[in-house]
Amino acid sequence: MKQETINIIILLSPLVIGGIIAAVNTEGVNNTTEKAEAWSRKTQANAGSKKGWFSRYIANPILWLIVKFSDWTDNFAHRGLKNGTRVAATIYLIGIWCYLLVVAFMVIAAVAIGLFVIYIVLKVLFKSDDDVNDGYEKGRRIVGAVGSGQRVNQNTGVIQKEGVFGWNDTDERIDAETGKVQSKGVFGYNDTDTRINQETGNIQKDGFFGYNDTDTRVNPDTGVIQKNGTFGWNDTDERINPETGRHQKNGMFGWTDA
Repeated sequence: MKQETINIIILLSPLVIGGIIAAVNTEGVNNTTEKAEAWSRKTQANAGSKKGWFSRYIANPILWLIVKFSDWTDNFAHRGLKNGTRVAATIYLIGIWCYLLVVAFMVIAAVAIGLFVIYIVLKVLFKSDDDVNDGYEKGRRIVGAVGSGQRVNQNTGVIQKEGVFGWNDTDERIDAETGKVQSKGVFGYNDTDTRINQETGNIQKDGFFGYNDTDTRVNPDTGVIQKNGTFGWNDTDERINPETGRHQKNGMFGWTDA
């Protein structure tokens, strides 16, 4: 049997059921349909008085339509025709209402999925941008470039700040063997999720599959801080002096301590 034929049978079946009820017009069938109609009225009255979302937006609208249609058929003189018409109309109304609910659910789901995808994309973009900025700022901090008066101690790897009486150690250092940024804790230095690749000078972040390069590095030969652009690594106007470990900026008179 073709799908079109099946669809026609399904669409006509409420009319056939209603016609059979009207044609038979027996006391038992009429009493059953009228009990169902009385139940619909009672349920609709209860649903209309409730404040829950299911009662207000799912159950009550369809029950209200069924009750209103039943009111319209009260004028039918033929009892079997009245009840047959109610049954057929009720089946059609429930079918249409279920179809509309499914469509509404699909639309809401599609919108929700679309918004979720947009949220994820924006989150990834902004997170990536934050990671780049964090990587850059962390890298500048690693190499003693948070601000003026800082350096990396060439012997210990400790990041130091210049004070009134000389250089003072901070609680962070660069592990000379691994290039990892470490923070001083109660029981010694602990690795953070950032390191400088010893071979390339790339500032890296520890991810799920290991360390990933950011777009910032310290040129291993010159100490110049570089940003990765479209055509490769581009020098900035900042560097870490390879001899002293001090953060410097390139100005009119050459490299001067920041």
